[in-house]
Amino acid sequence: MKIDIKYRNLPKESHAKARESVETLAERHLRPAVEAFDVSELRLHVTLEKRKLDYRVTTRIQLPPRKVLVAQATDESLDKALHDALAELARQAEKHRATISHQDEWKRKARRRRLRELKGKLGGIPTEVQQQVEVSLASLLPRLETWIRHELTYLRASGLLAEDYPTLADVRDEMYVRVQRRWDELPHDEEGLYQAAIRIVTDILEEEAQRVRLAERSLSLEGSAPEDAMDQAEDMVEEEINEFYQPDEALHVEDLIADTEIATPEEAAAAEAMDACNELLGAMPSRWRRALLLVYRERIPRDVVAGRMLEMDAEELDQVLALGERFLREHLAERGFENADVPRLLAG
Repeated sequence: MKIDIKYRNLPKESHAKARESVETLAERHLRPAVEAFDVSELRLHVTLEKRKLDYRVTTRIQLPPRKVLVAQATDESLDKALHDALAELARQAEKHRATISHQDEWKRKARRRRLRELKGKLGGIPTEVQQQVEVSLASLLPRLETWIRHELTYLRASGLLAEDYPTLADVRDEMYVRVQRRWDELPHDEEGLYQAAIRIVTDILEEEAQRVRLAERSLSLEGSAPEDAMDQAEDMVEEEINEFYQPDEALHVEDLIADTEIATPEEAAAAEAMDACNELLGAMPSRWRRALLLVYRERIPRDVVAGRMLEMDAEELDQVLALGERFLREHLAERGFENADVPRLLAG
């Protein structure tokens, strides 16, 4: 297994010792988890970053057939951060090894079945309703796609969804169909429809995450995937719904931060705080994260978020928001961002 290391803000004289630690811990934690693959062809990418008060370690490895695993950890000790990141990467590798034999079967078969279902649903909706939905959602689509993209990023980073399915286009198309089927019962004003569409997107993603959990529990640990299984399955699908490559599907949580040129130390500190806040959001339960973002970033009234979108009472929402803000504030303080303005960071 080849190891590539990038050093950020680490003194040059410490590079040799850091590489020795990476090689030792990778041999101890990762190698047993990837022995089922051709280890000589594997390449582990490691980024070691010294920050204000701690170290951040990011690890990445690609496993056959087309699986990229990413794990990240932070700690005051570089060795501890390395240990945690490589242990998490090994856990993901074990999970991938256990599911690889039939993953192509359940995922692609389910995809073909859902495409057929989707086309059937489209056929039962009056043309005038489809046209009304197209017009009504046209101006909302950029905002909705941003929300979908961020949700996919967080759910994949948490291991709740596969890296390559569903795509943004899959979720968007399913959202259109559900809006069309429920058109008479949904609000038709812009903000009301936007809120309803977000709730529908949330339902779609939660259902997909549940399917992933159920499918993985039933997978066999034996057997191997057929050669080019994904390509073979794709060839069998009669695509009548336009799909296109979405480069943002490969994003990870830290990539949600805009790559801007920092002009002042204050702006640099603000960007680093935003980076840390987005990373911490990925460690939260999905319900907490959505509550915080819907209230502070999307600026949706609390009563709407509680009653229509997350199905909780006002008191429960207030409690979730308070706990979420406290979680972010205290973890940001541990990283050197004292008295962070959490609502402002969440607002983006």
